[in-house]
Amino acid sequence: MRKMKSLTSKILLSYLLVVAVAFSVAIMSFYPIMIGFLDRRAKIGLEKQAWEIAFYLDRERSGAAMPHEDSLPLSILLLGRSVETDYLALDPQDMITDSSVPQQFPIQKRLTDLPVKLRENGSYNKNVANIYETRDYLSVEVPIGASTNSNGTVLTFIPLETLNGMQREMMLAIIRSLFIALAVALLVAYFLGRYLVRPLKALEHYAQSVAERRFDMRFEVTSDDELGRLAKAFNNMADQLESYDLRMRRFFQNNSHELKTPLMSIQGYAEGIKDGIFTGPKMQNAVEVICKESQRLRKLVDQIIDISILEHPQESTYLLPHDLKTILDEVIESVGGYALEKNVRLQADVEPGIWVIGDWDKLQRMFVNLLSNAIRHSWGSVVVEASAVQSSGQVVVKVQDDGPGFSPVDLEHAFDYFYKGSDEGSGLGLSIVSLIVKEHGGTIRIYNSDSGGAVVEVTLPVLMNDK
Repeated sequence: MRKMKSLTSKILLSYLLVVAVAFSVAIMSFYPIMIGFLDRRAKIGLEKQAWEIAFYLDRERSGAAMPHEDSLPLSILLLGRSVETDYLALDPQDMITDSSVPQQFPIQKRLTDLPVKLRENGSYNKNVANIYETRDYLSVEVPIGASTNSNGTVLTFIPLETLNGMQREMMLAIIRSLFIALAVALLVAYFLGRYLVRPLKALEHYAQSVAERRFDMRFEVTSDDELGRLAKAFNNMADQLESYDLRMRRFFQNNSHELKTPLMSIQGYAEGIKDGIFTGPKMQNAVEVICKESQRLRKLVDQIIDISILEHPQESTYLLPHDLKTILDEVIESVGGYALEKNVRLQADVEPGIWVIGDWDKLQRMFVNLLSNAIRHSWGSVVVEASAVQSSGQVVVKVQDDGPGFSPVDLEHAFDYFYKGSDEGSGLGLSIVSLIVKEHGGTIRIYNSDSGGAVVEVTLPVLMNDK
């Protein structure tokens, strides 16, 4: 069987199944109740009719005026309809004295001698109404008058085929209602499917446009329901993809330029050595330049790899508590040689027992970049301060130098890939720091100190602060 792929067809099928199941449950639950109700109403109606006819016959035999035969109750009310019935008047010997159907039940014939049976076998209680259900008839027999031994009985009856016909009419009415409900369900499902499918098709075309990198398009939101929220999510996704695409374009443009510069330098000096242009001290200088540019190129490639990994964090990364002071002590020891070369004094004001939650290697790499940048721009001093805020479960780490500080352009583009400003570095240090901070659920901001110098403030989640 071919699977239905259309959402409208699935909605139509679901509505049809719901209606069909609901009606099936209703039929199984209420149809037997309705059949029993019809049977009870027929018995009550026949009994009431039998007592009324018995009353008329008793008055006739007592000498009172007998109503015309047409005025006798010869029908009962079933399900709001008048249904014709028949009656027999019997003497104490079961001889028929009056009959509404003399052709089938002739007068002066004994009821028990006729082939059609209206009674069940067994004794008859002449003091109460007796109800019988034979193969062909449902009947009720009641006594005439108080003297039941001499006045006889009245027997009212209705063919079972009449009741069965009414049952079939009830079933047909239920089936008609089912088909009407199915038709209504189809209409509702059709219009609901169109209502749902139209915006979904528009979203499909919109998603295809985004896939083709046409980020200038936006989906018009006209509702505040789930579809409207989905459309807003698509628009937000397009905004993020457009921003990411722009950053990647800039990244690759800058990346190619940054890689090209040391490669051209290496190539030029290598060809000069090969062609014999550089000899003696000049060749030694050329080799030193090649080594220096190679190290620069390697550092640049490592940073690009770091950015690629940080922008797509691995699921296996585990964030564990680490002592912030221990991390910073190792970082200061690592960059100590660079600080000594730049004649910069490093000072760390961090108490032990501040446990930051994160990845050891990435946190160490983050602080190495921060301190290296600060040392490069400092005139003589770099200070690291940390203060834990127990109420918010965070620690604020400030790295401050005494250099010229950030320019307005720096404050706007410092985290962009390959933005260097007046910096002689790669332009990736703060970009890597920002990615690491975001991966750890923290925040980062940069500003200039009132006393002069640049400040980088990093907020990270903290486990505890023991004093």
